[in-house]
Amino acid sequence: MSKGLNLEQGTNPPPQAIVMQLVMGAWVSQTISAVTRLDIPDLLHENGMTSAFDLVKKHGVDAKPEFLERALRACASVGLFTESPEGRFGPTPLSDVLTRNSPVSVKKMTEVFGGSWWKIWSGLLDAIKEGKPQSQAQLGMEYWDYCKLNPKEMEDFAEAMRSNSINSLNGILEYCNLSGVSSVADIGGGIGHTSISLLKKYPDLKAFVLDLPDLVPIAKKNISTESPDLVSRLKFVGGNMFESVPRAQVYIMKHIIHDWDDANCRRLLSNCYNSMEHNGSIICVDAVLSPLGDTAGIAGKFLDIDMMVFNTGKERTLKEWEDLYHNTGFRIKDIIPLDDNFGTSIIEGIKK
Repeated sequence: MSKGLNLEQGTNPPPQAIVMQLVMGAWVSQTISAVTRLDIPDLLHENGMTSAFDLVKKHGVDAKPEFLERALRACASVGLFTESPEGRFGPTPLSDVLTRNSPVSVKKMTEVFGGSWWKIWSGLLDAIKEGKPQSQAQLGMEYWDYCKLNPKEMEDFAEAMRSNSINSLNGILEYCNLSGVSSVADIGGGIGHTSISLLKKYPDLKAFVLDLPDLVPIAKKNISTESPDLVSRLKFVGGNMFESVPRAQVYIMKHIIHDWDDANCRRLLSNCYNSMEHNGSIICVDAVLSPLGDTAGIAGKFLDIDMMVFNTGKERTLKEWEDLYHNTGFRIKDIIPLDDNFGTSIIEGIKK
């Protein structure tokens, strides 16, 4: 396997070489996204070593063979595929996670990185200079409005969020004990995968999934194969979380709080506080950034830049989380780091 962009090659490259390797990460991201959107990882996983010519002529890939080969060689140079002297390419453990059926698939997340998200990221410099998110400037409308006008984008976004949060979901299942809890409300819960998993684990639990009204039909379609008992305990609610939330004992917000500024987060958490039943709690899953002076946490800090270009949200330090909870009637009960794609944590809160 090629070392590719590995910076630890036993030599000491000059600073300009290191910087250029880092900058070329954007090219790597786009190339991987492109071949994933062409379903190359799936085809190689299913068929084994294959040439670019055969991928096009035998397997129907919509590409020019010579150009596809160049893209595959670039991906092989960073370890995504194997490459033979005869020009045949094969799968690797890295490409396997880009297949649709991988239990830890990041296929959809990788695909949307190279689509509309890439257009929004092109406005990063303006975001830094102006202090404004860039969806409107780059897409002509806010991203959620863009999703509403493009149902495939909405569906891809929901699936990307599902794949991105698999490890977060596993963390909730492992570390959050909901025994004896009567109801949960998954705020911004998308197509309901978190609630479905919780309902399977806790047979007496009821769940509400609150999200955009346009996402509800997609979510209901997603549960069509589930058991009647599970479906009877799950309700999808289309609405505005800043206006109201369903009454429940436990509120789950997985990768939601970081989407919004402090004012909106306080409004949302206050809604949860006022609607919370019994001795309830809130479970947020998001990054907890290190304080100033600590350069650890690469993934969370670049996710913070993603928030910068997309919306008015941000990732928060422990002090910022404590302030947010305190100002809405909660206190932090526990913080549990998770080994997920962005190094996020479970931040559990209870009423003060």
